[in-house]
Amino acid sequence: MNKKKKQSLTLRKTISIGLLILFLITLSGAAKWANYRQTFHLTKINIYGYDILEKTDYEEILSQFKVQSIYDFDLREIAETIENNPFVRAAQISRQYPNKMRVNIVERKPLAIINLKEQLMIDGDAVILPNHRYSNSVLIPILSGFNSEKDLYPHGEETYSIKVKEAVSILNQLSDSYPDLYNNISELTLNKDDEYVIILSDKPTRVILGKDNILNKLNILKNFHKALGQRQLTDFQLLDMRYNKQLIAREWT
Repeated sequence: MNKKKKQSLTLRKTISIGLLILFLITLSGAAKWANYRQTFHLTKINIYGYDILEKTDYEEILSQFKVQSIYDFDLREIAETIENNPFVRAAQISRQYPNKMRVNIVERKPLAIINLKEQLMIDGDAVILPNHRYSNSVLIPILSGFNSEKDLYPHGEETYSIKVKEAVSILNQLSDSYPDLYNNISELTLNKDDEYVIILSDKPTRVILGKDNILNKLNILKNFHKALGQRQLTDFQLLDMRYNKQLIAREWT
């Protein structure tokens, strides 16, 4: 065998050995990568902050993404999908290494129930929350006497009713600065003259606020309540605040 043939065989042998080594390295790398990926295989989703909706409701939303690894999902996309639910104000998604997902939920807090054919809730931003069994147990004021046109109350959006927005502003003020009264309100209604009337729950005391300067009247009512000492607003059948800087009180007879 001449020198040239020997060199050719040696080169082929070297290439074959090199290819075999490369194959073995690739195979080993693939096995290591598979093990590496398995390390980040999603094993648990921790969901926090839910109260109105159930955990299973959020798990159902997440199931559409078919996440297998904690690297398989877009954080913002999942958060935005959850936030599309009318009951969700905000959602934050994060990875918990090596194999968990954390979901933090901020749900909307119902401020009142709107008394319509379909019982709706509304939050402090005047966002409409769909009919839900939560409304059967929560103790919050009922809004009645308002326009019942269905188009005024789109689920997950602000109400288009100006009067309902005003009512939300009244309840927000009470919830923030006069919680004792807010928690004792059975109903906030509009009478036939479009005047706001509060009906208390302990006794059906009626507080007629009128149409104008409502927030100022609430401060007057709060000061009146403080001045009563041991007595309560429910000791009165009617508190009429429609007159300028006056409060007319009628006791039960």
